[in-house]
Amino acid sequence: MYRAKCDKDEGIFKGVKKISDAQLIGYKKVNEYFVDNSGFGSDSEPALTAGSFLSKVKSGYFYGITGAGQFQVYIGEYVKTNRKEALKEQGISKSKLLHKHLRYIEYIDGKIVYRLYDTDIITIQNGKTILNSGGYKTVTTKRYINLYSGFYVYQNDYNWYIKNGEKTVDFVDGIEL
Repeated sequence: MYRAKCDKDEGIFKGVKKISDAQLIGYKKVNEYFVDNSGFGSDSEPALTAGSFLSKVKSGYFYGITGAGQFQVYIGEYVKTNRKEALKEQGISKSKLLHKHLRYIEYIDGKIVYRLYDTDIITIQNGKTILNSGGYKTVTTKRYINLYSGFYVYQNDYNWYIKNGEKTVDFVDGIEL
């Protein structure tokens, strides 16, 4: 999230980054802008030109790219809210960023989730562990599952497997252990 330091803050063009829903706890979206990012747009087109968008940037507001196409982006405009209240409304008792894109979440009902970007890669509830790659069978996903789940996931010939003691099973998204 980029925080505008003044009205019409030109730093937004270098500072604004793509954001995910997981990063938005404690922020409320107040507006969304459809902005040309090619530099060739005109005022007669639906997407705002850089200058038109810049005139809408307000000091103290937060901005993040919520969607991107080939020539345009959606930029969300946010205000900060009470983070503790926002967490409580979602049934969350604790939320902590463990690594750059990995969040630990404890729910009021006792469920524990490890969320990588927008994917709950590990869910622990009622003594069961559910593993999920979200379709992203990457080294990073595998590393965090191995680090926090208590199970060992490895890859052989492009297939993922889970080793649980002496037993080895195929990794399938949503597997319950």
